[in-house]
Amino acid sequence: MSLPSQFKSARRAGVPLIAITTPDPAATVATIANCDLSPILTWDVANGFKAVNEAGKLVLGNIDVEQGLDPISMLEQASRLPDDSILFVLNGGKIIEAIGLPWVQRVWNLRDSFKRNRRTLVLIGVSIKLPPELELDFVCFDEPLPGPDQLYEIAKQIDEAAVASCPDRPRSDEATLQRIVDAISGLSAFQAEQVVAMAVRKDGFDFTTLWELKRQLIEQTPGLSIWRGNERFSDICGLDNVKSYLLRKLNGKRRYGAIVFLDEIEKLLAGATEGTADSSGVSQGFLQALLVYMQDNAVSGLIFLGHPGAGKSMVAKAAGNEAGIPTIAFDLNAMKASLVGESESRIRSALKVVTAVSTGRPLFIATCNKIAVLPPELRRRFTAGTFFFDLPDANERDAIWRHYMAKYELPEQKRPNDNGWTGAEIKSCCEIAWELDVSLEEASRYIVPVSKADPDGIERLRKEAVGRYISASYPGPYQLPTESGFSRKVLA
Repeated sequence: MSLPSQFKSARRAGVPLIAITTPDPAATVATIANCDLSPILTWDVANGFKAVNEAGKLVLGNIDVEQGLDPISMLEQASRLPDDSILFVLNGGKIIEAIGLPWVQRVWNLRDSFKRNRRTLVLIGVSIKLPPELELDFVCFDEPLPGPDQLYEIAKQIDEAAVASCPDRPRSDEATLQRIVDAISGLSAFQAEQVVAMAVRKDGFDFTTLWELKRQLIEQTPGLSIWRGNERFSDICGLDNVKSYLLRKLNGKRRYGAIVFLDEIEKLLAGATEGTADSSGVSQGFLQALLVYMQDNAVSGLIFLGHPGAGKSMVAKAAGNEAGIPTIAFDLNAMKASLVGESESRIRSALKVVTAVSTGRPLFIATCNKIAVLPPELRRRFTAGTFFFDLPDANERDAIWRHYMAKYELPEQKRPNDNGWTGAEIKSCCEIAWELDVSLEEASRYIVPVSKADPDGIERLRKEAVGRYISASYPGPYQLPTESGFSRKVLA
């Protein structure tokens, strides 16, 4: 049900107090005003009372506009509004934070009188956190970001306006308009209008500008960023099983709209589990938000488990480029805030953007080095599989050497003893050799492989993975190497 329909239902039921979270409060007020003939007013700390429609102009005479410039006086004036009136208080959540109990009590005092006369007080803003004293008295609505149909209309209107102002400019076809919709998914209606308008050119639309402007706007959401790298699976040597699986999944029937990348998820959710819970409750709130979102939206997800440098992040980042969809880096730590309730509001906003960017079809990929610390209920949400990334075998290491030696234009030469090296360590050795203009053997003196730095950790992780998780390198469950050199032969 759309927000206007939900609002109408609440009005018919005589609901006196409503809270609306929306990415574009002004657009939301205008949309509701187009569907309701009741007297509608807005109030904000800069402008005080303003009429939204003709009926609203008629009731302004019932209140003292000058006396209603501060939030507390505003509520006193609001009590004089006639029957059926609607008052939108812009950024109402911020007023609660700033004034606290005196304002909360006055809002609560309006509840019964507003219900008797079918009046409605609406707190509206990008983020609203109601205190416990008001939670049970408000009906809350959360307006999603605009969907494909609304974005299509925005793109079409701007395209038509561009043609009208420049008759020689070609009208965009359906395929071009759909590309625009894909590019602006995840933006509010106002943001989408601005971005599309800025990408208009005499010969059509500049999609490079369109995507870059979109990235910049999405990254204004705390904790979200769009990966800009150009990695492809062809740049990753080995790990054939997980690459093959991802290619089939990304080109399958679901047609995912975005990759959501959670790097080292066990660190992002540190403090969320029993025995390690943080006192603020923020980590637990993040965990609960993820669990609910993934459950309610039937989100598909994969977990990449393995040693540092084994290629987990490279595969996750390259997946979006393979499918031609954005990869959204989801950083829970960057969503934490100092004010109570603000952190939870940030993750809800971030998930709302994820839904819009992916058109409701995100694929979550989480990497971790220690899966045992993840809550079981979270692991169960990642239903698409857990892949174990072991150290590369001899054949994979040879391919990695050849790849990076070619990348850094290094001549053929004797390589160092690379038994137990990760792909990241081979890359570092080639980079050092190139930068210092030394041989690979000399460059290797500056490398301490993880197999030597943490051999016990590697063995523990391997034993945990045996038979439990899928091998990233070969089909089927992971099995321990059968010989020195980390062979990939599978045990019978």
